[in-house]
Amino acid sequence: MSKIVEAVNVMASNKDKIDTVLQGEFESEIFFRYAKKHKWSIIKNDSGEYYLHYYPGKASLEEMASWHPEEWHEFNGMVSYNSKDLGTKEARESLGELYTIVKEKVYGMDSVLQDIISSDDTW
Repeated sequence: MSKIVEAVNVMASNKDKIDTVLQGEFESEIFFRYAKKHKWSIIKNDSGEYYLHYYPGKASLEEMASWHPEEWHEFNGMVSYNSKDLGTKEARESLGELYTIVKEKVYGMDSVLQDIISSDDTW
């Protein structure tokens, strides 16, 4: 297993360490921070491939999430991975799970689901 797939699995297994989750200007891109220090974004494209980007620089997630597509053309301060290049079923599934986790965080699904569960008066 590659180190990036292992790291993605750790992030997915420790979703409580994912915070500052922001919807990007590009609708399917979601920016997030892991362990209060590692800045990432993840995208699912129209053909179902996942792209994961790591940002080691000083730009904030809030800044990057607000950039328009033309602003990204001049930016190269990131490390990128994608499910097609990683090429394994495990990589695709792991990136898909991480994408679902951060997407649920964008929409506050933990609170929504907890509200629904606590409304059950059948007990």
